[in-house]
Amino acid sequence: MKRQQINPLSIDVRKFLVVFSFLFIGVINSVNASEAVDNKFRIALGGYSIIRYDSTMSLTDETLGAGISINPVDAFGLKTKQSVFRLDGFYRFNNAHALTYSIYSIRASGNKTLENEFDWLDEDGNIITIPVGANIDTSLNYDIYKVGYLWSFYHTDKVELAAGAGLHITRLTIGLDAGGTYVGNEARDVKTTVPLPVLSFGLTYLVTPKFQWYLKSEFFALKFDEWDGVYTDATFGMEYRAFDHLGFGLGLGSNTLKLTEKTNDYRFDFDNRITGLLLYVAGYF
Repeated sequence: MKRQQINPLSIDVRKFLVVFSFLFIGVINSVNASEAVDNKFRIALGGYSIIRYDSTMSLTDETLGAGISINPVDAFGLKTKQSVFRLDGFYRFNNAHALTYSIYSIRASGNKTLENEFDWLDEDGNIITIPVGANIDTSLNYDIYKVGYLWSFYHTDKVELAAGAGLHITRLTIGLDAGGTYVGNEARDVKTTVPLPVLSFGLTYLVTPKFQWYLKSEFFALKFDEWDGVYTDATFGMEYRAFDHLGFGLGLGSNTLKLTEKTNDYRFDFDNRITGLLLYVAGYF
């Protein structure tokens, strides 16, 4: 698979800033400035300790309706090196309205000598046979940058229910190199000129003034030329506020990337799921 990059820098940054500015102004206009709120700003930095990693790639001939499906984790040793980094937080205007932000960064790579041959496509769409003994280098990298608005539609001293919407831009690289020969379907440069939508939902329960548990989920729409799909992230976690401005969190997180490329000749599907223990440090100001 040829290593091409879907680069957010190719997106018109000025349009992104304009959209973000309108989102920001809309929130400001809806806020009652007389409402005071503690800990207006939050920033959390952490990552996953991987518990489980599942991945599937399939290629189907649209004319024949037949194809091949492989697990790149087993076939190519994809999870040899892997990391999941996450930075997120919010800025609260009051107890009901906030701006949120997130950065997700996922890296996976591997190297393996094939034990079984299989047929695949080269970068020109021609069928080739990858022989036994071929050395395969694989990589999967994606970064997601998100900003959004969060509305706490139910808020008591103990419970908070929130829903939100926002925009994201994504950079994606999928690489498969068989002994110097690129194979597979490349993720081509994105032609989209505006960020894509994201929806979120959250539940927080305050057990004590210093300890809380929460459930959060987010859904990101993806569209790159002939590619489309969805990225989801869900976390069930606990956080302990050890100091006035510092908290420590632990949770179980799972994220899934599903992509499909459809042409007149073939359909390529990619499904990648990571589950892990989330550890982070959060600062409040």
